[in-house]
Amino acid sequence: MSAVFERRSVRDFLPKPVEPDKIERILKAGFEAPSAHNRRPWEFMVITAPDDLRAIADMSPYAKMAVKAAAALAPCVNINRGNAAAPEDTWWCQDLAAATENMLLQITEEGLGGVWLGWYPDKTRVTAFSQRFGLPPHIIPFSVIALGYPAGPVQKADRFDPAKVHYGVYGKHSRLNG
Repeated sequence: MSAVFERRSVRDFLPKPVEPDKIERILKAGFEAPSAHNRRPWEFMVITAPDDLRAIADMSPYAKMAVKAAAALAPCVNINRGNAAAPEDTWWCQDLAAATENMLLQITEEGLGGVWLGWYPDKTRVTAFSQRFGLPPHIIPFSVIALGYPAGPVQKADRFDPAKVHYGVYGKHSRLNG
């Protein structure tokens, strides 16, 4: 459980590749995510070529750190598995968010750093990524995770805020007295 409290967004990386076995464990963590109706609609892109990482950095003003990353992982939805009866059904967004978070936690466990880059539903980013990496129309990039060895210490923070916890009814901030 410590990875939950240690994970932070890391945006600066050492020029050092990430070992393939670590990438595989991170991917396995993504596959272990919960999924609505157990559809498991995800597929994952692994990107390590410097030219491709530079292209990702150019696809979003918030992805500039991808240039320094050792790798990028892109959880994508196979919309045909998201909900065959109603492909527009977006429960898959929750599935892919869970997979992304699982991967970020495993990145921390591996002694690496990473940052979640928002991709879907930004049509410009989705289109640019899909074209660059040859995704067929039924595969949609949900997020991109830039990762690598952190260039410096990762700052921990306690983010618990009891003012945002409500017991039973909104506005009740104490468990005491029922």
